[in-house]
Amino acid sequence: MCRSEVRSLIWQFETENGPGEAYLHKDGSCLYMDVWEEDAIWLAIIFRRLTPRDLDLVFCDEGYTFDVRLRAGTTEVELTDLVNAAG
Repeated sequence: MCRSEVRSLIWQFETENGPGEAYLHKDGSCLYMDVWEEDAIWLAIIFRRLTPRDLDLVFCDEGYTFDVRLRAGTTEVELTDLVNAAG
């Protein structure tokens, strides 16, 4: 878990569901997203494609009611299914 909200990169954008924001923690260990779930899933998949294949990534919600491994090559449908099964 990240210990502070110090941000190294911030993205602000508009989606069909409204405005969103994502930021990367200063040490690169956490990507935070303030968007609707379907937009977060899409962004998580894009982020996964940009990271090394052997990096162990976990996708979770704000309340930590679920966490799922986000393996390289995971599709949006697969991640949505994992989230639904875990939640």
